[in-house]
Amino acid sequence: MRSLIDLVLAQKATKINRIPCYVNRASSIGYSVPELGGCLRRGVYERTSWQEKELHDAKTQLIFDEGNNQERAVLADLAEAGVPIIEQQTAFWWEKYRISGHVDGKYVEDGVAYPVEIKSMHPAIFDGISTLEDFKKHPWTRAYLAQIVIYMLCQGIDKGIFILKNKSNGALKQITVDLDYDLGEACLKTCEAINKHVEDKTLPERITDVEVCAKCPFKLICQPEKSWGVPLKIEDDPAFEERITEYLNVKDAEVKCKALWVIIKERCKTTAVDGALNSVVGKYHIIGTTDGRGFSVKIEII
Repeated sequence: MRSLIDLVLAQKATKINRIPCYVNRASSIGYSVPELGGCLRRGVYERTSWQEKELHDAKTQLIFDEGNNQERAVLADLAEAGVPIIEQQTAFWWEKYRISGHVDGKYVEDGVAYPVEIKSMHPAIFDGISTLEDFKKHPWTRAYLAQIVIYMLCQGIDKGIFILKNKSNGALKQITVDLDYDLGEACLKTCEAINKHVEDKTLPERITDVEVCAKCPFKLICQPEKSWGVPLKIEDDPAFEERITEYLNVKDAEVKCKALWVIIKERCKTTAVDGALNSVVGKYHIIGTTDGRGFSVKIEII
């Protein structure tokens, strides 16, 4: 019998392509802002080397499409509740900084239209974001923060709204954003620097953050001579996955939390190869590295 899933994945693969980029996209600027741990060089590559950008796979395309479906579902829920969200997916252009973008929508209150960004996310990520500072935990959530700040600056508005959705249970969370002028200035200076490098046909200095570089879609042209870690290892270990989940869900039991982390770290260290680990266990991606401070472990939810 034919695999229906393979047919779906094959169709998703047809949607994957490289799109010419001659502007600074609001959704991507956060990855380049140094004050957010970003790489200015990546922002220049986005403009000058988009043809060489690494493409994602069909399974990742499923994630992107699911995010779009979740956004439409949230908008439908808001409409059913009588919440006015206008100008959905409205395009904008800021000539001075060569910034383009599409805002998810705007909420009107007391005659003011506030930009609204809808983001769906894994339950653990959802639970971990309650304040604006929490958005700084991950590269992609830092990009969300820069994105909405740019929308506010472009519109001349001092507030914006994030609506977050838990992909697992549909829970919703609203976080109101007050305009951070320092972050806004950093974003605009980043765009100016990118524009200058593009005009001069130059490249900024490379950064030295290995974790950021390893996930950059331009790493192969930026540092082609570099080896990007050990091959990915897929592990089938439900018990270890459950232990990681237990650790991530511990909130107030500090002693228990530390004890679980010791067990997790030791297990990762014993399975590392030459002091390095690149492993997927269930829904967790585990990266282990060794440096002058010893063996460190980072766990991300896929």
